[in-house]
Amino acid sequence: MKSSKYSKRKLKHIALIMDGNGRWAKKNHFAKKKGHEAGVTNCIKICNNLSKLDCQIKELSFYVFSTENWKRNPSEINNLFNLIEIFYKNFQKVANDNNLIIRHCGSRKKISKKLLNIIDEVTEKTKSNTGTFVNLMFNYGSRQEIHDAMIKMQDAKNHKKKLNDFFYITESNDPDLIIRTGGEKRLSNFMLWQGAYSELYFTNTLWPDFKYSNFNKAIQNYFKRNRKYGK
Repeated sequence: MKSSKYSKRKLKHIALIMDGNGRWAKKNHFAKKKGHEAGVTNCIKICNNLSKLDCQIKELSFYVFSTENWKRNPSEINNLFNLIEIFYKNFQKVANDNNLIIRHCGSRKKISKKLLNIIDEVTEKTKSNTGTFVNLMFNYGSRQEIHDAMIKMQDAKNHKKKLNDFFYITESNDPDLIIRTGGEKRLSNFMLWQGAYSELYFTNTLWPDFKYSNFNKAIQNYFKRNRKYGK
């Protein structure tokens, strides 16, 4: 049931580390590929149900594929990339149906030209929407982002700019809340700079089982906290 206590509150940015697809597949006696498919499906379901959340979110980030994921088995990476191609194509319709603006946040290195074209097409065709920004953190790693920003900063003519002015999405807000599913309690190279004062929420729920009701539980927990920002 939706709580009226939180329904009119607003958050600038919630970021999600979607962990547990593989364990979900093992738990349900499926191949690992099915776990990733279930994870992608759940991501789309969450975006289709943003209106059911207990707050309005200006910006939502999903950790889709990290720079460390390249270390996985090549066949698993290939399956993931095939899913991601479908994921981006399906996301275009979902975004337009829900007035979402899709943004790619990550390095463009190592990504095939075909996939880059799909990413660019989706971002282009949703940029005129006016609802929630959805950042798909694909081929993303915080250390890589900081490294790339330092190189851009060195090459820039205006040396008065700050380091985060050269991040992948410069106009992005720092996350108010970072949620990690799957039971692990670490950030795994995710938004290390931006998450300096983010509230952290860890849940044992595996990502494919993380529904909007679980999301609302995390949001309600956030609003009970007293954020001090080092004071």
